[in-house]
Amino acid sequence: MKIVNRYILVELLQPFLFGVFAFTSIFVGSDILIRLAKMMTRYNIPLLETVKLFFLSLPQIIVFTFPMAMLLATLLAFGRLSGDSEIVALRASGVSFTKLIVPVLIIGLLISGLTVLFNDTLVPISNNVYEEMVWRIRHGEVMPQTQRNLQISSVDRRTGSFESLLIANKFDGDTQELEGVIWQEYEDGRVVNIIEARQAKWVGDQWVFIDGIIYNITSDGRVPRLSFEEYNMEDKLNRTPRQISRNQKDPDEMTLNELRGHIRLLEEEGRDVNELKVLYHQRYAIPFASFIFALLGAPLGLKPNRSGSSIGLGFSIIVIFIYYTLMTVGASLGEAGHIAAWIGAWIQNIVFGLVGIGLLFKVSR
Repeated sequence: MKIVNRYILVELLQPFLFGVFAFTSIFVGSDILIRLAKMMTRYNIPLLETVKLFFLSLPQIIVFTFPMAMLLATLLAFGRLSGDSEIVALRASGVSFTKLIVPVLIIGLLISGLTVLFNDTLVPISNNVYEEMVWRIRHGEVMPQTQRNLQISSVDRRTGSFESLLIANKFDGDTQELEGVIWQEYEDGRVVNIIEARQAKWVGDQWVFIDGIIYNITSDGRVPRLSFEEYNMEDKLNRTPRQISRNQKDPDEMTLNELRGHIRLLEEEGRDVNELKVLYHQRYAIPFASFIFALLGAPLGLKPNRSGSSIGLGFSIIVIFIYYTLMTVGASLGEAGHIAAWIGAWIQNIVFGLVGIGLLFKVSR
């Protein structure tokens, strides 16, 4: 590694760590501590439990603070180098600004990749454990793995008509059983087959209906066809217990693969998944902001009056405010279906990326 590159990376390290601490403190003070204080007062939570909830809340926040810290670090590092005329000296010795910014962009890209990995592993686990702890605190028992009044449908995407519909009074995730089951099959939007069963069990890799009746629906009405003790659904009901249990999870508790699969299943059921699609793409877009802010912060840091820490922090907050305003507007448009979900999630990165490239070309002249 060249001495210049190593020197710039050292300049970035301290303000980056300061930014992570500063922005995390803002989130903690304005949200987490207030929420935990209310819970401690209301439910008389032991201090150790409160500390656990506090640390379980941090991973989600760090995903947002890493890009913010990258912006602050870039502004302060290049602001100081510019204020002390070190940039002028480097450029006079033949080092172009493009070469100076390359290690910063690489670090921004690495932090983006690390944040994506972090957001797909530790964050879902911590969110899930947090929700289970809160449920136990509020209700005095372990969160049940059951669902009542379960409905799962399959819709033909071309016609929008039902292909099948499952209705169950109860799903028990611990025993992997359905109770009070009704299965309906459709052709051209008309019910042609109904299976009613007292219970359904997951056996091997398929659902087995127990103690029921199969009906054929003809033009004359519903006609009993067959009573059974056990009936293998084979490929008719293609939802595993894990996929059914996933409906109980909040999207923030799902990994990217789980969320993608959840969206696909909901699409098969004919549900509106724009909001989930926007959230899925934001899982990549928000971490990628570290790279975008590195691209934007370097040329901005060279502007006059950017070298002070307080000015750099204040300017970072302004840029971040505009960024998240655009993100909110884009997400709203994507969720409403006015624009594609991926555009709604990435629009702020696209705008700020173009601005950063424009500024980079301007200062590189």
